[in-house]
Amino acid sequence: MRTLRHGFVTGALALATLSAVACGADGPASTSGPERTDLKVGVLPTWDAAAVYLAVDKGYFKAEGLTVTPVVLASSEEAVSRNLSGAVDIAHDGYVSPIMAASKGLPLRIIVDSARAKRDMYVIVAPKTSAIHEPEDLAGTTIGMLNSKGLPALLTRAALRSAGVDTAGVRFVDVSYPTMGAALQNGSVDASFATDPFLTRFKQTLGVRVVLDTIGGPTDDFPIGCYHTTKRFAEQNPRTVAAFQRAMARAQRLAVRDRAEVTRILPTYISGLTPQTADTVAIGDFSPAKDKRLAQRVADFMTEQHVLDGHFDVSGMTD
Repeated sequence: MRTLRHGFVTGALALATLSAVACGADGPASTSGPERTDLKVGVLPTWDAAAVYLAVDKGYFKAEGLTVTPVVLASSEEAVSRNLSGAVDIAHDGYVSPIMAASKGLPLRIIVDSARAKRDMYVIVAPKTSAIHEPEDLAGTTIGMLNSKGLPALLTRAALRSAGVDTAGVRFVDVSYPTMGAALQNGSVDASFATDPFLTRFKQTLGVRVVLDTIGGPTDDFPIGCYHTTKRFAEQNPRTVAAFQRAMARAQRLAVRDRAEVTRILPTYISGLTPQTADTVAIGDFSPAKDKRLAQRVADFMTEQHVLDGHFDVSGMTD
């Protein structure tokens, strides 16, 4: 896995704002077929991207008249920029980046809700030799983050506050996952945000301990993943979008009822993940049904965390 999602948008790519065409994920297939049959779908190498690969593997896209080519993306930032530029037709992402982009007037539309987080998935860990044992011990520390301005940082800050920790003295620094273990070992960071498969690797190789779970209370069952396209693409290709939604809903229902299928597919696209480790990867809940309340919950959370200025209505990017 090269990276996680949840980076903020740092550049603005201008596209004309067009009205979106609503498409149901589970509606009957159109008799006229999709306008576009070949799609490039950008994916982040995270567990919830399994649905795309399952849909390819099981022939769900093919049954809808689609040929989907997954394109691995390095970050949420890249997911937004490459989708807006047309380099990928649809992008797998977290909610934060497309919502931030839409709040700035960029024409993105969320067409599939991917997943929600469970407890023990997104945690803060400290080295076994560290004096950090409880959340309160994180006060005044430096915590390594893949992206210090993304959702992991927002979740961590909220979890710290819920635990009664003064976040004013806590510093988040950007550290890539391949170097996070070394940073923990050499003291460059006091603790780090971790999720699988890196969480399992850190436990096995470094003996790290979990000191804070960022999922719980106000962030319980938190929406973490989606697929977005541009409003232009959605308007010009409504049957294509509907076909993609149906295939994805089918794949996500499979992922919900059969963990073994998810375990089987994970090593095929997450670099360095073995079948044995894949079976231990903590996964959340897939979201087969599209529900704009998920995106709205993230937008409201971003407002609470002072990332968005005031209320942002996601209807324009979800309806």
